[in-house]
Amino acid sequence: MKTIFDHTKFGSLPVSSRIIRNGLWESQNDSAKGLTQEIYDRYEKMAESDVGVIVTELISMYDHDRFSDYTHYINTPSFIRDFKEVTEVAHEHHVPILAQIGFVNCNVNGKQMMEVNDLTIEDIRTIQADYVVAAKKIMFAGFDGVELCVGNNFYLSRVMNPFENTRDDDYGGSTYNRVRMIVEIIQLIKKTTDLHVHCKVNLYQDEDDSLEICRILADNGADSLQITKFLSPQYFRKGQSNQNMLVDFADRVARSVDIPVVLGGGQSGQDQINELLNSTEIDFISMQRPFVKNPGFLSEWVDDPHAKSECKTCNNCYWKKQSVCLIE
Repeated sequence: MKTIFDHTKFGSLPVSSRIIRNGLWESQNDSAKGLTQEIYDRYEKMAESDVGVIVTELISMYDHDRFSDYTHYINTPSFIRDFKEVTEVAHEHHVPILAQIGFVNCNVNGKQMMEVNDLTIEDIRTIQADYVVAAKKIMFAGFDGVELCVGNNFYLSRVMNPFENTRDDDYGGSTYNRVRMIVEIIQLIKKTTDLHVHCKVNLYQDEDDSLEICRILADNGADSLQITKFLSPQYFRKGQSNQNMLVDFADRVARSVDIPVVLGGGQSGQDQINELLNSTEIDFISMQRPFVKNPGFLSEWVDDPHAKSECKTCNNCYWKKQSVCLIE
């Protein structure tokens, strides 16, 4: 029987629970000084609270990306120095920590807001090289791994989307071709670093195609997958909720690959999570908003096996792009 606080492994990383903390926005940066003491304190509270893996707030690949006002970004001169302190905090409590990287708008080689079908091979190679440089910075900062944001509406999710990618070269058409750019990024990162590579992946409209995407990533170097929500209500099946579709699909992926599969979002209580863990092949649950409400809430869960998160799911932290609870 699986339980939340099992001591197990996330790929090769030893973990003390099945809860993956996934970050999103960062609103406590000081643009002049970098990371603030409030950020270090938040990571300290999470690391000492029996969390399995910490994933940082989004680190933007490019300084002028759409979310650069709300995130860290990889080209900050003090990135390695600042985040070395964050990773040391996590490791003091024996918690693996991954750096979450991605971008929404493509502005490379002097071109602005490029669509997927307009990328040249030179543009693709530039993006791939940028990911290798980012991965090396992440490794030097002491991270155990990297989360590639290739889901939701991040740019690389659109590269894999059959409705957006209509290219007729080696990077479009078949499922493998649409995933090829990401596969090559994963393989380059694995070749040049020893980082765990975790991919956040969409459930697209075509479930079979989405499953094949997951299989391709798993077969070509990804060490773990997180299944995340799609954005459009047109993807809902009649009579089935968004969350139920996500659970069903994540279970299907977990039965089809030999790497850890994480269900992203929607869970708020121990009873609910333990039932899900034991009724599916899903082994890990990702949570974000409960950690915004209370970064150390898992310490309370250890003492109360029926505890629930105090998060009201108001989503203000999401819509306001805040890393702190606005109700508080």
